[in-house]
Amino acid sequence: MRVILLLWVIPLSLFWGWFALSFYDISFGTVFFSRELHDLVFNIYGNALGVPSTDVPSMVAWACIVDTGVIGSIAAFRWRSAWLPQSRAWLAGQFAGYGRVEPQFDDRPAGSVSRTRQEDERQGATALPDGPALPAE
Repeated sequence: MRVILLLWVIPLSLFWGWFALSFYDISFGTVFFSRELHDLVFNIYGNALGVPSTDVPSMVAWACIVDTGVIGSIAAFRWRSAWLPQSRAWLAGQFAGYGRVEPQFDDRPAGSVSRTRQEDERQGATALPDGPALPAE
């Protein structure tokens, strides 16, 4: 699988490296990285495919994206024993609390009386709208 990944990443990095250098005419004094060769190569591919030469780089980019998706899905399938149990455990932890309606934090302001509404009702207290509960008279 590592060989397949290397055979995928090396041509992609070489092509996109050449593309970026030749597109901006960073030729280092060679014809290989010149803008003239860049235009010539994409004119040849455009004529062979019957499309304008300006559309060829976007077509190559989409082909690289599809190839990356295929190689990535093959790699994910091959290495599923390493990542699938961890992903299932993480997802189970994420969705574990969806059946309960219990509050996860105390939303009362700091310094307020730390009694629940049930305790207040048992003691006969009445709650004020803006503050802590007062004892019943």
